[in-house]
Amino acid sequence: MADRLEFRSKLGSIQETAAGQGNRLTVEEIEKFFEEDGLSQEQTELVCDYLLAQKVTVAGYKKQPGKIIESGEESADLSSEEQEYFTEYIQEIENMRGGSVEEARMAYYLPLVADAALQMHRKELFIGDMIQEGNLSLMAALRRFEGAVDSEQEIMEEVRAGLQAFIESQTETRRQDKKMVSQVAELDETIRHMSEDMGRKVSVDEVAQQLSMETEQVEALLKLAGEDVEEEQEEI
Repeated sequence: MADRLEFRSKLGSIQETAAGQGNRLTVEEIEKFFEEDGLSQEQTELVCDYLLAQKVTVAGYKKQPGKIIESGEESADLSSEEQEYFTEYIQEIENMRGGSVEEARMAYYLPLVADAALQMHRKELFIGDMIQEGNLSLMAALRRFEGAVDSEQEIMEEVRAGLQAFIESQTETRRQDKKMVSQVAELDETIRHMSEDMGRKVSVDEVAQQLSMETEQVEALLKLAGEDVEEEQEEI
């Protein structure tokens, strides 16, 4: 793989490319972009996983079992609230009537999107949010294929790719939240122990040094913990 800094720069560049395409890439585009780096299949999959976590839809990529998703690859059962929502939603779309060609296409695909969302559902995500995200991907796919003969397989592939990107982004957000909570707890414990050992209040710089963190990071965590940290404040 290329030099780490250069590779990170290329990751930023391909994200910019995706942003210019409605946050959408294909596996082929990714492989071509990194062609000179000679990525292995596993490394390419890691790039795809990274992009999914950044809310980039990767068409043509099927996530392999054992990857990042903490809740596993099996779809989760719906809660009673979700079951009620799903039943009512299905009834609503079954009553839709396609007056125009566009409405007829939507009426045809909406149940398929709901089914895809159900199959990919994760217990930490509300089924309604997944359906909404799937519908957004559906509308984008229908616009992309506008004027052409519909390919159900390609359109639903776009929908599933969008759902996978949504799952990844939400999983990454939760992972970062858990990490931040853990850091705040560690910070609180470190401050308490240092204050007890030294018999006085400790400075932000001292805590930062103890935790091998930047002063700015410590200050940011203190604010998250509800502590008012001003620039001139030196002790906590």
